[in-house]
Amino acid sequence: MTLRVYEFSKKHGIPSKDLISLLRNKGFEVASHMSILPSDAIAFLELHVKQGSGALHKNTPTHQEDVLEEELDIETPADSASIILEPMTVSGFAHAINKPVSEVIIALLKQGVMSTKNQILPEKVISQLAHLYSISLIEKPVEKKVSVHHAAVDQGEKVERQPVVVVIGHVDHGKTTLLDFIRKTRVAAREKGGITQHLGAYEAKTSQGNVVFLDTPGHEAFSLIRVRGLKVADIAILVVAADDGIMPQTIEAIKAARAVGLPIIVAINKVDKASPQQIESVKRGLGQYDLIPEEWGGQTICVPISAKTGQGVSELLDIIVLQSQLMELTASIDIPARGFILESKLEKGRGPVATVICQHGILKVGDNFVCGSVRGRVSSLIDSAGQRVDSVLPSIPASVAGFSELPQVGDLFEVVTGAEIKKSHAALGQKVAPVRQVMHENALNIIIKADNVSSKEALLQSISKISGKTFKQFYVVASGVGSITESDIDLALDTKSLVYGLHVKVEPNAASLAQKMSLSIKLYDIIYKMLDDLQIVAERGRPIKKITKKIGEASILKVFDIKNLGIIAGAHVRSGRFSRDGKVVVWRGKYKVGEGAIKSLQRDKKSVKDVQAGFECAFMVDGFTDWVVDDRVECYLEVTEVE
Repeated sequence: MTLRVYEFSKKHGIPSKDLISLLRNKGFEVASHMSILPSDAIAFLELHVKQGSGALHKNTPTHQEDVLEEELDIETPADSASIILEPMTVSGFAHAINKPVSEVIIALLKQGVMSTKNQILPEKVISQLAHLYSISLIEKPVEKKVSVHHAAVDQGEKVERQPVVVVIGHVDHGKTTLLDFIRKTRVAAREKGGITQHLGAYEAKTSQGNVVFLDTPGHEAFSLIRVRGLKVADIAILVVAADDGIMPQTIEAIKAARAVGLPIIVAINKVDKASPQQIESVKRGLGQYDLIPEEWGGQTICVPISAKTGQGVSELLDIIVLQSQLMELTASIDIPARGFILESKLEKGRGPVATVICQHGILKVGDNFVCGSVRGRVSSLIDSAGQRVDSVLPSIPASVAGFSELPQVGDLFEVVTGAEIKKSHAALGQKVAPVRQVMHENALNIIIKADNVSSKEALLQSISKISGKTFKQFYVVASGVGSITESDIDLALDTKSLVYGLHVKVEPNAASLAQKMSLSIKLYDIIYKMLDDLQIVAERGRPIKKITKKIGEASILKVFDIKNLGIIAGAHVRSGRFSRDGKVVVWRGKYKVGEGAIKSLQRDKKSVKDVQAGFECAFMVDGFTDWVVDDRVECYLEVTEVE
């Protein structure tokens, strides 16, 4: 039976990163917490656990120090060093005594203290470590006043934060279903058309610890939204359906995650209805993009799961938490909150709102903030569970109200003082009114309304791609967020525009005006249906021309002269097909001897519409009767072609 690093970690309650440090210091090759432990490594760790446990029950500190010095090969400095006796981080202590951080962590582990390099050690533990390393202690001097910002950022004294995980992959591969299972809610059921069309941020409570998940849309039109999710995440979960394999958005997701340097964990989904061969095929496909599975000697962790049944999800959560522990994620909480806008929209009763994830600081109701050219004051905070809260910690997503207007998605969000708000307001100056562009004669004028900024951007980007490939180009007269209003209808009437809405409603006054003026408003729940309809509308009016196309060739086998009927040619169709609606050209050797339209076509004495290659047939032609055996006959058909 194989045993991995993280399994040994769970069994003995020792952090995986500490085990990895210990093993590497003793010459064992371990790549990650998913590495399979060889038998000699297991024996070594078991011995250390046993000795460490025994050392904790010894009454004399001398014995404990002897054990540690023997196991860690601690060298006493030649010149007696000294440090100030005060609380400090593990890494700070290691730096002060010029020792590797991993060595200090292991020394603490032997004393029964589990720690990370950023964990703050109390004076008592610092004193014990100083005694162990023969370091003399100096009483703490009177502190000079230091700003909170410098204390938190410059000295690196930060708190651990929960990981932000982005779930990426191709459309319909099970990303939202996976999150749905983890959160025990029905988010997937609420998505129109079975696809996620917004960036959702959810805090999930798991037995392994809290994790913030970002759900991203898989449809091609939402590539910008996926990139934003990747930029604020710590870890990427790439969901690949075992029965579908590597698809276009899978490849795009891999490239995007690599571009921002995110570690990728692969969740091979739908294994409940896939064969082992299909799962292996997915792994081979991943290898083509340098995601070599760990069991094949690579560094990529692949976890087979079923988001529908929950198979393997617990193990996936274990891997996520272990990966985040190795990354030692931290945040400063004693500085003004700072983060990014994930999404923004107009909400009834709250006005302009935005989904915000802060990377540092505690965001509180009443905080003043700036965000690009937008400013405001936090009037309310709603967490991912829909509950009103007074404050949120770093990494926790929240819906923030209090913006002066809709912020741009991806903008930096910063909490500032009231004085800074006034200063930024003065710097913005007066806004310049938008200039209406000149409309083109052959353009299809449209007005776009969506429920949030990301959807609007996705639409505009997709429309831009379509435009130029269609007969008529698109000209977006106006685009906005929120319901379709009476002013939108007025603008549409003035500019002869079509009105399209995605996930929005039409206000009563606007609906009445549109009906009165016979203006059609198109509303959609799914983006690709809207884009398909736009493409159809843009192709209307394209000129159509008819061309004559050769569709088949035959050779004459026999000629029949039927009384009261006429001359009939018996032929063998050698290629293509012969059609009753076609015309023929007759060749005798190198010379064209005649042509005409087919007026009857038979096969096996039955009238037919077409005769395919390989079959014999008989036909009569208007305007030609001078048939000779071995004549070559070409059949042509008039078809329409879009210019």
